[in-house]
Amino acid sequence: MNLIRHLAGAAPATTRAPLVVGGVPLAWHQEPLHLLLAGSTGTGKTTAVAELLDGLTDRDDRAVIVDPNGAYLAQFGEPGDVVLNVFDKRAPGWSPFNEVRKPYDFDKIARSIVPDGHGPDAAWHFYSQVLIAEVMRALLRDGRGDTAALLEALTIWPAEKLHTLVAGTAAAGLFDKEAARALASTRFVLSSHLKPYDSLQPGAFSVRQWVESDGQAAKRLFITWREDMTASLAPLIAAWVDIVCTATLSLAPDPQRRLWLLLDELPSIGKIGSLEAALTKGRKHGLCCVAGIQSTAQLERLYGRESAIVLRSCFRNLAVFGLAKADPDTCETFSRALGEREVDRAQQSRSRGASGSSQSVAIQRVRERVVLPAELAELPDLTAFLCLAGAQPARRIALTPRARPAHLVAIVE
Repeated sequence: MNLIRHLAGAAPATTRAPLVVGGVPLAWHQEPLHLLLAGSTGTGKTTAVAELLDGLTDRDDRAVIVDPNGAYLAQFGEPGDVVLNVFDKRAPGWSPFNEVRKPYDFDKIARSIVPDGHGPDAAWHFYSQVLIAEVMRALLRDGRGDTAALLEALTIWPAEKLHTLVAGTAAAGLFDKEAARALASTRFVLSSHLKPYDSLQPGAFSVRQWVESDGQAAKRLFITWREDMTASLAPLIAAWVDIVCTATLSLAPDPQRRLWLLLDELPSIGKIGSLEAALTKGRKHGLCCVAGIQSTAQLERLYGRESAIVLRSCFRNLAVFGLAKADPDTCETFSRALGEREVDRAQQSRSRGASGSSQSVAIQRVRERVVLPAELAELPDLTAFLCLAGAQPARRIALTPRARPAHLVAIVE
């Protein structure tokens, strides 16, 4: 029987209790198909994430929780959990060099620090990635593999000194006389992405090593910030999440593994370069992502229209909460995503002749939206339409907020 299930592609058996969204259980095989939560502010997305966290805590699943304002840490955190926030005293010291083991890791971490750009900025992002990788290689070779030296070289050193460091590498062309504008634009991009790295404390913590520990280390990793820290921390938060994504794809396949990535407000932390690859390929490695967005335009602004559509398509499970009436494009997109159905409509016709009038009824089968865009704009708070992967129709769910006392301080400055 097990062989038949395996050949048929059935999910392996598990004794872990199912997670629920609005009281509806998620099947084991649906979990790594990811869940997208769409809805305006205050409509219930955070309540849904908290409900999932209740189940994750009971199951003792591993999770990376991107946590605005530290609310999830305060309610669900436990002693020994890792907190990443350069302004939190509990956070371990970290450096980009901690993620490097092989020569190709320099290129990987460079793409985490500066994600691929789109449109006219794409070239400057690419040059920034090349320069970061080559400077890191050179500094580590010279015994100066620390964050302070990296920032100084990339953002402060005069061009002549930096040229000497990377002479003979792929970055050397940036220092040709004809490339002065390219170098200036590249260093401008670098400055905007590296600003939060000024606040990093030295230390040996490695995000990649935490992912690879597979439950031997702390079960949960909280990446926190407060709203007034967003501008300062967003590029660093995106880099940490990107490292989680790339490290997960390096794990050995394991259908029993569960590593959750909870991104309550996905667009607020900026572009995550490896997110698409993680969502499309992470299933066999046990990655399960839950992400929240308010508007389709948020993703399109960060990733470009086509990439934003691809990202949304990676989420096979969907919960749509109340959307803004002022954003009809988002309402239309998710109305279509919730699907259509066939219904039989009765059409009456009347005819009048010499012998009098007659009436007939014809049944016509038509296709219509399961949920109209206007319905999504009028949903009350804590109400959503849930559509799970597979041959399951969208269903209306209601969430009930649960009082959870805070037993940890959200952010310790």
